[in-house]
Parts: sequence; structure tokens; C-alpha cells
Amino acid sequence: MSKIIYIELSKLLIPEFEAHKQIPDEYITEITESIKTLGIIEPLIVRKIDKDYEIVAGCIRYRCAKIAGLKSAPCIILGLDKKAAEILKIHENIKRVPLDHIDQGNTFVMMREEFSMTEQDIASLVGKSLSYVSQHISLVSQDEELIRAVREKKISFSQARLLMTVPDKSKRRGWLFTCQNSGATSETLEVWIRDWKNSLITNPPPADSGESVSYVSQTLQYLRSCQACDKPTEINHIRQLILCLPCYTAIFNAILDEKSKVSQNNTPPDA
Repeated sequence: MSKIIYIELSKLLIPEFEAHKQIPDEYITEITESIKTLGIIEPLIVRKIDKDYEIVAGCIRYRCAKIAGLKSAPCIILGLDKKAAEILKIHENIKRVPLDHIDQGNTFVMMREEFSMTEQDIASLVGKSLSYVSQHISLVSQDEELIRAVREKKISFSQARLLMTVPDKSKRRGWLFTCQNSGATSETLEVWIRDWKNSLITNPPPADSGESVSYVSQTLQYLRSCQACDKPTEINHIRQLILCLPCYTAIFNAILDEKSKVSQNNTPPDA
């Protein structure tokens, strides 16, 4: 059994790469209060770095211990190299505070670049599919607006994955805005993107224009007909409601009745 020793907090080092970039304040408060009452129940795992010790598992406990006013913490010293330490961190994160999608992507990128691991190696290590790892690596290479939307949970990972397939930045940005502000589902977004891509096939840019596909995406306005007034409307101005079937039917029938009245009023009298 590994020996537990108390090490001064001043001798503990935060690792160069931390998987967790954002920890909920309520979680920090909860752990801090627990440490104030019970102390650190589970020792930190550390490895020797010169005269100090790098934290392998327990960075959150370390931060909370400092907030709680502790001077030292129980630790277990393991003889780990950098790669073994990072692997242990990953398993620790899976067990404790799961990484969000952005932190996962950053961690996968670090493993690929720092340890020359293939995406298949990473997938096998973390117990995920190859496509899962590839998609998360692609996610963190996207523009900051999309990354922030995922980080702040304004869109789902499924929506982000669909938006990543749209090469046109202005089109992608418009759909991102719609997803965040109008509640467009992944299913709806998938239909929009599929229809748009099909339109690029049927309406290609002029052969002699020297323009790429983005030419079409910049000039093509993607419109949907409003079910109430039948007016062609840009998708950024389309709004969705979540209704049960009876309510949807009642509202839709009322719209049809109103359309019928308008049509009758606009019908010219017989000559």
C-alpha cells in the first residue's frame, strides 16, 4: 500500500496542462466546505519534480484546501513519467468531474501533440469511438464563437457537429444565431443544412467566375415559407414553438380559418 505523507501546499505544483478550464463555483464551494469540516479525506496523487511535487490527481482539492486555509495536504507520491501522469489524470476526470466537450477536445489535442498518440490510440484509452475523438478535436479548431456557444451550453454538441460541416462562415454564423435564439433543434438544423447543400448542387457558381462554393452561399438566401402568412422568410427570422399535437392542431386550424376569411374578403364580386 502506498504511503501517505503530508506535503506543504507551497511545495505542490499545478500541472502545466489542466484539463478542466472551468469548474462550477457551486462545486468549489461544496468541496471547500467539506474540507473545512472533515479535512481532505482522499489524498492527492503527486509526482516528484526537482524539489517540489506536481499534482497528478487532486487539483480541485488542492485549490479548495488553499481556500479553506490549510497549510498542507495528504499526498501519495508515485513514480510516474509525464505520459503516465496524463493518462491517470484522464481516468481521474472521468471518475470525478466529467470534462465538458471543449475540455475533452483540448485534452485529446494535447495527447496527440505531446505524446504522438493517434486518434485511435486516444479512443481506445478513453473508451470512446474514433469518430467521437475526431469530432472533438475538430470542434476546438473552430471559430471562437462556436466554441463559446458549446462551452456555455447555448447549443448542444450535436448541433455543433452539424455546424462544423458548413464551410461558409456567414451561413454557419447565421444558423448558430438561430439555434441559440430560436430553439432550432438538431433535426431542424440538419434539414436546413441538407437542403442548402443540395441547392449548391442544383445552383453551382458560374464556371468562369473564379469563385468557390462560398460564392453561392453568399448570394443564395435560404428562405422558408411562414405557415401563417405564406411569406418567404429568411431562416434567421423564423421562430419555433414547442407545442403538443392538440394545441398545434388548434392553432393551425385557426390560421387556416383566418386565411380563408381573408381570401373570401379579397375575392372580387361577380360581375
